[in-house]
Amino acid sequence: MAYVGNPFDYDIFVSYSHGDVDATGESKIKQWSQAFARELESEFKAHPKFGRDFRIFLDQHHRPSQGIDPLSPVTGQLQLDIARSAILTVLMSPHYLSSKWCGDERAWWYSKQAELGLATDGRVAVVRIWPTESEWPKELTDSRGAQPVGFWFYDRSNAELRPQPYEWPEPTTKSGNPFRKELLDLVGRVGLKLGDLRRILDDRRRAQQEAAKLSMAGGQVVYLHGRTKDASAWERAAEALGGIGLAVLPGEPESVENDPSAFQEIRRHRVATMGECDAVLLVGPQYGRALDEDLIVIGRNDRNSARALSNKLLPCALLDNVGGAIATPVRKLTATRLNIEWIDATNTLWTPAVQEWLNRSGSEEPTP
Repeated sequence: MAYVGNPFDYDIFVSYSHGDVDATGESKIKQWSQAFARELESEFKAHPKFGRDFRIFLDQHHRPSQGIDPLSPVTGQLQLDIARSAILTVLMSPHYLSSKWCGDERAWWYSKQAELGLATDGRVAVVRIWPTESEWPKELTDSRGAQPVGFWFYDRSNAELRPQPYEWPEPTTKSGNPFRKELLDLVGRVGLKLGDLRRILDDRRRAQQEAAKLSMAGGQVVYLHGRTKDASAWERAAEALGGIGLAVLPGEPESVENDPSAFQEIRRHRVATMGECDAVLLVGPQYGRALDEDLIVIGRNDRNSARALSNKLLPCALLDNVGGAIATPVRKLTATRLNIEWIDATNTLWTPAVQEWLNRSGSEEPTP
């Protein structure tokens, strides 16, 4: 497993051209590229943040699990391995631009990231190892066709006379500056991206776990907010929710306090309890202004505080048991903008709508 974790098996896939002009299976640019990849891996392995967790894929890696399996079809394995790589590292050269294999690798990687629903911005490291004159693929340029700065591994000031990359034909562990400086800059920048991606994937996995809980019909805990003035409606709602297997917190509707210190204490307890629940339901008060206040204070402010505290999805819905004048189009639109579902609870058969909402909320995966 890679440092960034599931769904990736590799942190970096190194895409490079073998530059095999004579069809002998060997070339100096291949020799340099593979040595570069070894030094890149060595620096990541030496970093305490990554260490043994870091994994790089190279078609001819010395570790069998990190290279092409000689017993597997090459195309199929490459497609799979590049799709399971978090960062695409391109060793840019005229050989790369003319290589159909390199173009296929790039297409496979971009296609798979789209399937995973992950943005590719900042996840392609272009390592310039030889001056290029041909037009770059559009995936590696911005909307105006401009090339990224990338990482320069040859002397730009003397490129016309000596275009070969630093430490030609083969960098080693003893290679110093300017090769080592550029390599460490690359490790630093890519390392930051790997850390960001790992946090995104960790958040996604936690969200998926919470979503899985919400997709189950029973065994969930809902925070049911209601005012003491609407105690009878709150009690009917709590009983109905319990009847479909939901646990309800708190155990009674909330009183409205005018004393600032008492109000803050109630709110603190509300946020803490809400953060332990799987969803939030608001029992709609009988008066429109009270409903407006609950949508903002409970449905937005306190729910956001609870989400920040617990790192849970906490979907929210309003149980409208009044209807009529309070169910205005403007108020319903406001609830939608606050990401609060409006459930008509004016009839006796409203609990299936709650179950459907919970199932739907559980299947909606947040965007990374």
